[in-house]
Amino acid sequence: IFPFEVEFFKKYDYPVDYVGNPLFDAIAAFRSDPHFLQKNNLGGKPLIALLPGSRRQEVEAILPDVLRVVKHFPQYQFVVAAVSNLPRDLYDRLLGDLRLPLVTDAAYDLLAHAEAALVTSGTATLETALLNVPQVVCYRTSFLTYEVGRRVLQVPFLSLVNLVAGRAVLTELIQGDLNETRLVAELKKITVDPENRARQLAGYAEIRRMLGEAGASERAGELMVKYLRREKT
Repeated sequence: IFPFEVEFFKKYDYPVDYVGNPLFDAIAAFRSDPHFLQKNNLGGKPLIALLPGSRRQEVEAILPDVLRVVKHFPQYQFVVAAVSNLPRDLYDRLLGDLRLPLVTDAAYDLLAHAEAALVTSGTATLETALLNVPQVVCYRTSFLTYEVGRRVLQVPFLSLVNLVAGRAVLTELIQGDLNETRLVAELKKITVDPENRARQLAGYAEIRRMLGEAGASERAGELMVKYLRREKT
């Protein structure tokens, strides 16, 4: 589902067809709720989306650090993208005295209205890019897990966006770099710095060209049928 996989398999003499990424199908099918802002009492200020992940350990490790930037951007409304598979009291506990709005299972709607986003590394980084929202990628795990992973997975980047592009389209704040000072600096680059913002959006356009367009599942099905028929003849 990524262009670079074709070259990877070619090294092992496996012919591979690249059909596109199925996320394009999900994005193409998405229709923003016209009443989203009203339903969630939003709209007084431009929005910054916080996507802390869908697993408890991610949310607990990353959301507290991300929340430290809120006080530095009073001109924005920060909104947390929650997921229904995690309990509401988890978010309430981590938010503490911060009265930030939460929207549950509505990340696409939130991103459709957001000016920028802080996103936990994973599929959400690519979804945020395809929805054309400038972002900073955040990631933190235990020291042991990170060190083992760093040695096993020898890749230059962590986020799917940078991996697809083969270069640093966006900033990744990993482990010790995920701190208040760096978060504030990088968020400013994509909110108040038009050149940096435009540079990231141009990178997104490049990624969209590389990934193709909607219809990945249909193309995969067509190829399966073609190869099965070839085997019978």
